[in-house]
Amino acid sequence: MKKSLPSKKWLVFFSFLFESLAFSKELPSNLELKYDLTQSGELLGTVTEKFVTDETGRYRIESATKGIGLYALFGDRVLISEGIISPEGLRPKHFEVHQGNNTSKDAIVDFDWDNQVLITRYKGSETKEAIENKTQDLISYLYQLNYENLEEPIIEFVAASGKKYKKYQFRITDKKVLLSLGDINFETTSIQSLAERDGKPEIQLWLNNKLYKLPVRIRYQEKNGSILEQNLIQANIDLNGI
Repeated sequence: MKKSLPSKKWLVFFSFLFESLAFSKELPSNLELKYDLTQSGELLGTVTEKFVTDETGRYRIESATKGIGLYALFGDRVLISEGIISPEGLRPKHFEVHQGNNTSKDAIVDFDWDNQVLITRYKGSETKEAIENKTQDLISYLYQLNYENLEEPIIEFVAASGKKYKKYQFRITDKKVLLSLGDINFETTSIQSLAERDGKPEIQLWLNNKLYKLPVRIRYQEKNGSILEQNLIQANIDLNGI
């Protein structure tokens, strides 16, 4: 059964789930999240993420950023991650980045785990580099956090963005942050990257404490000093197996 809850109804539904269900490391087989995207408080558009798995353990994540007004002229930014789910979590095998109809900005990354090689194709060139065991991509790492031990002082992994292969390190800042969405307060764990820009963390995440560690809020510190923020506004969850 798939539950689709637009507007304020999803808040009430999630509140019930978060308070009544035990935490599970197994992600649902079908999940859709929708976020408002703002820059320094100004609404830029929406981000919609679709996560699906099948009976063989394969997963696919598609994240589409759709601008509004003048920002729509840039076209949709689409990230696609495909791979398998192991006992340790997500293991990407293929990653794509697309920006509107501008194919010159496309990036393709393949994870050759057998030979421990990461293959990146971007702007007509191909690069190969040794892959580390704990490697994610720019979108899969958000779902991988569901499998991480938040009792550890530092969470770290390497992620491929399509342009570079970078180490990320996060630390827990608060395990009981009340985050207000509409009329509902959610208890979240706040984590932030050790890497900073202008004295502020590059990335801050607020993960729900009660179900799947789903990101409720994501904040990015931009190079120009502005702040990009995603806030969850809607969710559809496949309730099979819950």
